[in-house]
Amino acid sequence: MMGYSPFTYGILWWLFFFLSLPLRAAEGETGNSLLVLDDPLTNYRLVDYVELLPDSALPLSEVTDRAFTSYRAYDRPVEAGRWYWGRFTLVNRLPDAGRHTEWVVFFPGTWTTLEVYVPGADGRWRAEPNGTFTPVADRPFVPTTKGNLVKLALPPDQPVTVYFRGLSERPTLRPSFHLYLQTTEVFYDKLMQRRVANAVFIGFLGMMLVYNLILYFFGRDRSFIYYSGYLLMMIVYACYFTDDLSDWFGRTLFATRPQYYGFFKLSIFVGLMCYLSFIRSFTDLRQLLPRWDRYFHWLILLGFPLMAVYVGVSLASNFSYLVEDFVTVGYIVLVIGSCGVLLYPLYRARDKKGAFVFAGIAALCIGALLSLLSRVLLPPFTLFYLEMGVAVEVLIFSLGLAYRQRKLIMARKQSDLALRESRLLQEKQQLEADRQRELAEFKSRFYTNITHEFRTPLTVILGMSEQINGHERERELIGRNGRQLLGLVNQLLDLSRLESGSVGVHYIHDDIVAYLRYLTESFYSAAERRSLRFLFYSEENELLMDYDETKVMQIVNNLISNALKFTPAYGKVVVHTSRARTEEGEWLKLIVQDSGIGISSEDRARVFDRFFQVNGAAEGGTGVGLALTRELVDILGGTIEVRSEPGAGTTFEVRLPIRDDYRTAAPSTPGGSYVEGRPELLVIEDNPDIIAYLQTILVDRYNCHFATDGDTGIERALELVPDVILSDVLMPGKDGYEVCQTLKADERTSHIPIILLTAKTTQAARLDGLRYGADAFLTKPFDKDELHLRLEKLIEVRKQLQHHYTAAGTGDAAAGEEVSREEAFLEKLHTLIHDHLDDAGFGVSELAAAAHLSKMQLYRKIKALTGKTPSRFIRSYRLSRGMLLLREGQYTVSEVAYAVGFSDPSYFSRTFQQEYQHSPSHYLSA
Repeated sequence: MMGYSPFTYGILWWLFFFLSLPLRAAEGETGNSLLVLDDPLTNYRLVDYVELLPDSALPLSEVTDRAFTSYRAYDRPVEAGRWYWGRFTLVNRLPDAGRHTEWVVFFPGTWTTLEVYVPGADGRWRAEPNGTFTPVADRPFVPTTKGNLVKLALPPDQPVTVYFRGLSERPTLRPSFHLYLQTTEVFYDKLMQRRVANAVFIGFLGMMLVYNLILYFFGRDRSFIYYSGYLLMMIVYACYFTDDLSDWFGRTLFATRPQYYGFFKLSIFVGLMCYLSFIRSFTDLRQLLPRWDRYFHWLILLGFPLMAVYVGVSLASNFSYLVEDFVTVGYIVLVIGSCGVLLYPLYRARDKKGAFVFAGIAALCIGALLSLLSRVLLPPFTLFYLEMGVAVEVLIFSLGLAYRQRKLIMARKQSDLALRESRLLQEKQQLEADRQRELAEFKSRFYTNITHEFRTPLTVILGMSEQINGHERERELIGRNGRQLLGLVNQLLDLSRLESGSVGVHYIHDDIVAYLRYLTESFYSAAERRSLRFLFYSEENELLMDYDETKVMQIVNNLISNALKFTPAYGKVVVHTSRARTEEGEWLKLIVQDSGIGISSEDRARVFDRFFQVNGAAEGGTGVGLALTRELVDILGGTIEVRSEPGAGTTFEVRLPIRDDYRTAAPSTPGGSYVEGRPELLVIEDNPDIIAYLQTILVDRYNCHFATDGDTGIERALELVPDVILSDVLMPGKDGYEVCQTLKADERTSHIPIILLTAKTTQAARLDGLRYGADAFLTKPFDKDELHLRLEKLIEVRKQLQHHYTAAGTGDAAAGEEVSREEAFLEKLHTLIHDHLDDAGFGVSELAAAAHLSKMQLYRKIKALTGKTPSRFIRSYRLSRGMLLLREGQYTVSEVAYAVGFSDPSYFSRTFQQEYQHSPSHYLSA
């Protein structure tokens, strides 16, 4: 029999059930026990000539004398699990009986164990083991494993009686006595026809399998792999159903338990599951019919537990197909029924891919119906129509997959075309963006260059305004506006450098709360002049982190200046800092809040745009400060936000990441790592090898900074104001002598110890270095320990000097010219403060301007000499003068407070107590 798909198997099961009904009705009782072979039939039915005897454990020698009953006349049911004897007698009287002496008897497969006794030429009985559960190796005649076959020799006109004894070990499957007889010529002809038909059918399926696999590897469409799985399972089941599997592997696979070949029936379940998956994928059922897609999904999953049930039922029933088929046929009917019901929704969906599924299932059903009609109405019975239906189904589905593949290829081509169009559009947009960027860069370079050129005439204007005699009001007006314009130019240049990426970040690791407190102190006087209440408070007393002093100062100055500018008199400006924790890490949160005019919702979206000015502002701005602030915050890795409502004030919130990389990380580039508490060392050297060596021996003790020529070294010294400088003598630009002379002559850096390095070993070279103001002189190659000792001693001397100035308070001369220069500088600062002693608005900014220093230079110079911040330096001097006035006993505490520049007597009392551990009234009474 030809192998069929799982769908076909389900149909055939019911087809054979109904076709067997008229066949059984035609069977009658003949009562004749001798079959005469005299008609040239190709297939003799022996059921009417078989006699049986229930087994009573008698041997063959005794059974031959017992009376047998015709199978047709046997009035008790034949039972499974019981042994039976049977016999039949044949006589060969064909016209050409001499040519047909070899015959083949077919015993039904219901006999699991069978012993056939055939008379031999010597008159003895020859026992041949047989049966479905009998290993192939134990059977004497096995041209095919389909059925239980016995080969007989039937000489002409000689009756031959054959005895057999067997049972069915499958509980629900009774042994059958429907035996068949064929000549060997007919047997082998039919066997060859069957095998050729099987080979053609399986070859066709295999060809379609390879075809679909090839299409899958070209298109990677899962529909092909699902249908390939379905075809593969059809091939496996066809090979099992026709016993080709047991014919091929019977002596190796399940050699001792041939019944285990029944497990290959599991291919029915896998095949149906692949078939359902194919329908889902092929028709895009999830998009087309979502409910059916979910139903088919659960129907596929149902196959797994049913496979487990089938295995259990098979083992329990000893592979009785009458029991197994309740599981297999049940799943087949469920799947076929579901697919049949699906046809109507597919028809209504008007989907072309669904039409292929509709046609494939219809072709299979029509083939099965025609085969049934050929048996009932139009004999002879043939399975040709069913076979053609299976073939047509496979072809239709394969064509459907090819159609789907073609549609996918067309869709892919359209997608590629759309992608190319998109790429062309992107290229066009990129070209336009490049053009716009070049235009923007040109504009940026233009305004940067023109802005840079503003500095020269502004410098001349400011310089010449200082030379004007008289006209104080006009000179002050020129100077103030010139300085404002210069500040704007500097902001524009800074913004330009930030946007071009040419500005680096120079981190230090220090207490940022103390630094912010220092920065905000300079705004108290400005707030007081505008009748504003200014307040700084921090939730953290100390917060050590990495930050760039210059950029933080610019951010704070811009935000506070902006808040003061747009807050009317008697308003309030608050600066608040705290630590914030988020999933991204820890942040320093800096809030600048004012009670000013506020910003509308339309303006808030553009407040950080360059040159944007808020509508309705009392004082016009340039629109540069906030743009620069945002760029500075971005480069520091932070964020800035604004919250405001018209008339309700404005709040700017800046968040900077809290990191300590420069406190713990090893140096990766010249400049070293920053560690809290280490002295700041500036190395001026043009030789890269010497720089690398110096970094190696110094980086563990100092925060190192490097410059590669004398001019850069001077700039870095003025910018950093380090604790000590180590400089080479021979360098590009200014040499070491000129560097030493320049820095020692500048009051901003005159206090810094300088060590000169040179390869010259003459006494004259040493004297030249000392003559230019060097504090120490080392010749190359120098001793590492000597260098460390020199540096430590110079820093120690500077610390002693700092202690002296702090203790002395007024800068009395100690000894030596250098000390006198530093004391003269401090005395100069004291004089400037004394000249403005009663001016509460004279703060750090005013002192720096009066001393012709930047605020940062003033901060580092005073910090290096006294260990105090400039604001505390000013406050200490005011308090010391206050103490003198208190001791004179002529003034009250409030009068003294106002006389020495304190606008709040309470604040004067608190700071006085902190400075001298006694209240002002203590000295007043003294």
